[in-house]
Amino acid sequence: MKWKVSILMLVFLLILSGCWNKEELDEAGFVMAVALDRGKKEPIDMTTQMYRPVTGGSSKGKGASPKSSSLLIKTSNSSIFEAVRDIPLHLGRKAQWSHMRILLIGEELARTTDIGELIDFFYRDHEPRHTVSILITSGRADRILSRQPVIEQTTGQQIALTQQFSLRNSAKSLDTTLLDLALQMNAPHNDTAVAYVYEDKRAEDKFVTAGLALVKKGKLTGVLPSKKVEGLVMLINQYKSGIIEIACPGQSRRTESMEVLDLKTKLKPKEKDGKVNVKVKTVVRGATGELRCTEIKTREDEEKFVRKMEEEIKKQMSESIRYLQLKKTDIIGIGNMLYRANPKQWETMKGTWDRQFAETTFELEVKVTLVTTGTVINKPAVSGDGNK
Repeated sequence: MKWKVSILMLVFLLILSGCWNKEELDEAGFVMAVALDRGKKEPIDMTTQMYRPVTGGSSKGKGASPKSSSLLIKTSNSSIFEAVRDIPLHLGRKAQWSHMRILLIGEELARTTDIGELIDFFYRDHEPRHTVSILITSGRADRILSRQPVIEQTTGQQIALTQQFSLRNSAKSLDTTLLDLALQMNAPHNDTAVAYVYEDKRAEDKFVTAGLALVKKGKLTGVLPSKKVEGLVMLINQYKSGIIEIACPGQSRRTESMEVLDLKTKLKPKEKDGKVNVKVKTVVRGATGELRCTEIKTREDEEKFVRKMEEEIKKQMSESIRYLQLKKTDIIGIGNMLYRANPKQWETMKGTWDRQFAETTFELEVKVTLVTTGTVINKPAVSGDGNK
């Protein structure tokens, strides 16, 4: 019996092995990033950043100028699929999408076109990964993609990492992937937040990933400023790390700070008589970042410092809520929470949810625990007042 199984396995091995769908490396052009803009002659302008293979010693000879690690291919057509098929006309290689990192969409195109329909190709094709990050740009997307990377090999890689660290270290952005966008836009209430990138006016040839593009019914409707993103990130429980600042009493230009080590938020919405109330409970663990006008010598001093931080966190969340209610854009996800709690009730609310969200009340409860002051000194570590 065993020898029959062995023969059968050998037969299958001969049938199943092979290179019927092989693709040689020198026949493929690896895509790193894509920028989509509203076209001048065709509906869509597509700028594709391709990785340029550079041999180790090819650009290191005397007098040789180093080649860039990437190149841009521009194609235009009525659909993305057709624009993709035109890439080999300029490159001489077939585009390979499995290493793509980011997808940029220009502001004008995002305002006039349903984003979900626009990028349908990237969901249907088997090569692009659903972990590709999506960003909406201020102005044309191809201008951002044409910028030189600061430290990475390609602009696509630079934007991807800048966006990720903007969320991880300062909570000034979100990382929205193809998968995230699909889940949000197919939710019962599909208001969506997408990372925002713009040119840095203070530094030539540089860009900044901060703020969020607000997408409603598939189209860009506005931008949440970076100063209000932090409060939103706290509300949706995606806060990784950041700094909370408070002004010294009577001295607005002097501030003290606390580093947020851990932050957890729970939302509990409740509907009654057509009105919605949301209870927000946030628990924070922090460490003193800077002390300029406070001394923490006693338990009362610590509690006073902590209360100031709690009020500042409430203020940031409240400002984010007010801005979103003004825009009638529920990217906090309250509508989807109400749907999960009571789908039948949601059916009676969804038609007027924009108005109801703008009228929703929020009860904020913040609890801060100070883990450490950073040193054994519980006052400004160095001061011009000497031993005072």
